[in-house]
Amino acid sequence: MDDDLFPASDFDAWAPTYDADVAVGSGFPFDGYQKVLQAVLRKAEVSSGMRVLDLGAGTGNLTALFAQAGCQVWGTDYSAEMVALARRKFPNIPFIQADIRAPWTTALSQSFDRIVSAYAFHHFDQAEKVAIINRLARSHLVPGGRIVIADIAFVDQHSMDAAAESLGSEWEVEFYWVASEDLPALAEAGLQARFKQISPYAGVFTIQPGF
Repeated sequence: MDDDLFPASDFDAWAPTYDADVAVGSGFPFDGYQKVLQAVLRKAEVSSGMRVLDLGAGTGNLTALFAQAGCQVWGTDYSAEMVALARRKFPNIPFIQADIRAPWTTALSQSFDRIVSAYAFHHFDQAEKVAIINRLARSHLVPGGRIVIADIAFVDQHSMDAAAESLGSEWEVEFYWVASEDLPALAEAGLQARFKQISPYAGVFTIQPGF
């Protein structure tokens, strides 16, 4: 998109080293990376045959966990290079290049039992996060479905400020989640949401429409 703060070209350039970067599993922001992905799988509470959509799938690491659990899985990312790499790693999983902010692609014109994501939504400010999640919950979830999002997140502003201070020059300013602020915003949109901190820099939101 025009004037994008996080253009797809940045992620295209990152694709070749992405798996090596997250495999370290320590430091900001990927401390506990595998633990965070496993938390998404656990909180999604899937059963074999469920239809699952992974948004911002990157190289497919989270997508593959749901495929291994017996789900029908689709992965999306707006980086062509990330999608190409995911397809090479997991040739039996459909990966689609798509921007979740854009009109929904016909390849995904169905409803899903679960919509999941990891380390993607911090590229959107709060208003855009809530708007995207609300649209997904209302239009692309089956009744009783849920959205599970892992991302760079903190319980409150104090926790985030403490992390920023401790990291010093390693800290990057993006639209990180602050649960004490984002949970009320989701609730105002009619979304039931819970948050669990999983690692020093990441947590998981479990979201369903209605109360």
